[in-house]
Amino acid sequence: MEEKILTIRKAQLEDLEQVTEIYNQAVLKTISTFHLYPRSLEEQLKWFESHGDKYPLLVVEEGRLVIAWACLSPYSDREGYQYTVTDSIYVREEFRRQRIGYELLNFLVKEAQKLSYHSVIAFIAKENLASIKLHEKVGFLYRGVLKEVGFKFGRWIDVCCYQKMLEGERE
Repeated sequence: MEEKILTIRKAQLEDLEQVTEIYNQAVLKTISTFHLYPRSLEEQLKWFESHGDKYPLLVVEEGRLVIAWACLSPYSDREGYQYTVTDSIYVREEFRRQRIGYELLNFLVKEAQKLSYHSVIAFIAKENLASIKLHEKVGFLYRGVLKEVGFKFGRWIDVCCYQKMLEGERE
């Protein structure tokens, strides 16, 4: 069996259409995001431009196909939270369960460490067991649940908070 050659790299503007396609797939079919409607390229362009050296946006490609993406985003715009970021990670539907998310999330955490962030937060729908298992496998710890804060597909959804400390756990 031939091994796939995957490349993880910083996203370029040319990737935005494929990144948006992957995201909109999640919008329409999953509870991985609480956007209810597909995003336009214009909306995504503003989002893309908000990422840069401080908040990396990464893609995984196989050949010329973007099969996954991940990013760090500010936890809050308040200065006291500047050392905490949130993660987002999305894998094209037909490429899930192939360790791509695991490799990408590990890479993203290393990027957060290089940028001297103190912790990474993940907000994950309680029913999204694949994402919960992925984050736990990468060392994120469960910090609590927010009851019925999301509403999608005609029902209320609980959201769990997971955190990975990058400088060691503190009491």
